[in-house]
Amino acid sequence: MAAEETESWLKFDFFPAGTELIVQGGQAGGSIMVLKEGEVEVLRDGKFVSTIKQPGAIFGEMSVLLERPHSATVRAVTDVQLYVINDALNVLEAHPSWLLQIARLLAQRVNSTTAQLVALKSRAADEDDVLVLPTNVFSSWADPQI
Repeated sequence: MAAEETESWLKFDFFPAGTELIVQGGQAGGSIMVLKEGEVEVLRDGKFVSTIKQPGAIFGEMSVLLERPHSATVRAVTDVQLYVINDALNVLEAHPSWLLQIARLLAQRVNSTTAQLVALKSRAADEDDVLVLPTNVFSSWADPQI
């Protein structure tokens, strides 16, 4: 990929549709990606999580901040243009206001995820789709001998 250098820690890059930008379980990254244009999808354990197409969206930050392998795969759905922040941990230490913005974004994700979990749990509790036999039916069954 041809990349245009803007700073030693920042580059602008282009990736065609279908490119895996981040691979789940891949080596802990030192880079954070910022979407300039295009659409990506996030997959975890091979299952679709979300689509991202908002300019300014970031990914790769969890691996950088936790110093752990990537927790999801990010794949380009369309051709994408990205800013790649290399050596992201040092860059964030040098720019605390950026770190604060990432912390706010992560807090929003946690809040949204928690709300979704609560909604799922309350929906599951409200569902009466489970068939339950009355106690007198199954208590009369003899234990099968194997």
